[in-house]
Amino acid sequence: MRQTNQVYGVSNDLIDTYIERPLVDETFTKGLQKNKHIIIYGASKQGKTSLTNKHLTEKEFVKVNCSPTSSTLDIYNSIARQLDIEILESHEVTTNVGGEAKVGLKAKVRIPFFGGADAETEATATTGKGNGKSFRVIDFNLALAQDLSELLRSINFNKRIILENFHYLSEDVQKQLAIDLRIFEDYNILFIVLGIWREKNRLAQFNGDLLDRVIEVPVEPWEREDLKRIVVEGLPLLNATFENIVDYIIDSCFDSVGVFQEICKESCYAAGINETSSNLVEITKNNVDAAITRKLEDYSSRHTRCLESFIEQKARSSQEVPLYIPYYFIKVLFEETIDDIIKGLKRKPLQEKIKAIHHRPDDVRPSDMGYFLKNLVASQVSKGISPPIFDYDNSTSSIKIIDSTFYFFIKNCDRKESVENLAVPEGLEE
Repeated sequence: MRQTNQVYGVSNDLIDTYIERPLVDETFTKGLQKNKHIIIYGASKQGKTSLTNKHLTEKEFVKVNCSPTSSTLDIYNSIARQLDIEILESHEVTTNVGGEAKVGLKAKVRIPFFGGADAETEATATTGKGNGKSFRVIDFNLALAQDLSELLRSINFNKRIILENFHYLSEDVQKQLAIDLRIFEDYNILFIVLGIWREKNRLAQFNGDLLDRVIEVPVEPWEREDLKRIVVEGLPLLNATFENIVDYIIDSCFDSVGVFQEICKESCYAAGINETSSNLVEITKNNVDAAITRKLEDYSSRHTRCLESFIEQKARSSQEVPLYIPYYFIKVLFEETIDDIIKGLKRKPLQEKIKAIHHRPDDVRPSDMGYFLKNLVASQVSKGISPPIFDYDNSTSSIKIIDSTFYFFIKNCDRKESVENLAVPEGLEE
C-alpha cells in the first residue's frame, strides 16, 4: 500500500517514481568513481537533490545547506562540526590571502589518533588518551582550505561533501570556494555542488583552473519519453493509469519534472486516489484540469509575491524618479511569447524594449542594464525570492527562467491582470 504523495509529487525524500536517465545518472555515478568535483546544475525542481539521494546514502556524504549569509568559514565550520571534531578553544585571526585580509578562526581541536605516518598539520600536535581512546590536539585555521584538507585527511575522511543551494551564496563567497575547490582536489577532498543555473562552466568563470577538473551534470532537459516513464512506474504502485492524458499533462508542464510530478499527484487526488486503489482507476482530462487549476493557485500566490518583491525599489531622494529597471523588465517579459521566454531574453533587444516604454528612455544605458543583470540573482536572494526566478547567462547574453514553475504560471495566468495588480513604483503613478 502506497500513499499518493510517496509515488508522485515534489519531496525532499526520494520519490517512488524516480527514473534513471543515462545521460544524467551514468555521468553522475561515473563521476563518483573519479577524483573530481561534481557540479550538478539546472532549474529548480528538476531533480538535482533526488539525483544525489538516489545514488548516495547518508553515510557517504556530509551536506551543508548554503544561505545568503553563509561565508566559507561558516561552511568549513559546519563540515567540522558534523564530523564530531571537537573544538577545544578558538579565537578569530586575520590572515592575508592573495593580498586580501581574511577573517578566520584559529582553533584547537581534538581528533582521533590513528598513529603511524598520518599527515601532520603545520601547527603543533600533541597526543593523549581520554575515555580509553587515543586522540591528538591540533591547531588549525578553519577559514583556510589547506588547513581543513589536512585535518580531514588526518581522520581518514573519505566522504563526499555536498554544497546544497550554492547559488544562494554571495558572489565573493562563490569565487573563494571556486579557488578553494582546486586546493581540496589536491588532497582528494571531493565536493558535489548543487546550483540553480543553466549556464555551463559557471564555477570556471571564477577560477579557470577548474576547467577540465570538474565533472558537470546538467539535469535538463527532460524528454517526453522520460516523463512518460514516470507514469508507467507509478501505475502499479497506485493502480492509476494516465495513458490517455499523459501528453496533455506534458504539454502543460514545459518539460519540468517537478510540475509534471505535482500535476500527476493532484490529478490522483482529484480522482479520489489518496493511496493504492483496489481497482484500476483511469485519470481523466477533468481530473487534470482540476489539478492544473489547483497548482495555478499555488504558484500564482507565490510568484505574485515574488514579483512584488522583485520590482520594489526605494527612491534615494525626492529629486529624481529612479530608473526602476526591474519593473520595466517585468512589463516587457509579460508581453513576450512563451516560446521567446523559453529561449531567453537577449540583452540588447531587452534594453531597446525597455527604452521604448521607459519614463526616461535616454537614461537607460548599457551600464545600467549591466548592473541590473550582474546583480540579478543576488538581488532576488536578498529580497527573499527563493528559489530565484531569473538568471543571466553570460554565454548567451540572455536572461533565463531558472524556476521551472514560473513557466507554468506565466503560461496559465491572466498576464494583463497580473501586471496591473503589481504596485506601480513611486513617481510613475498616473
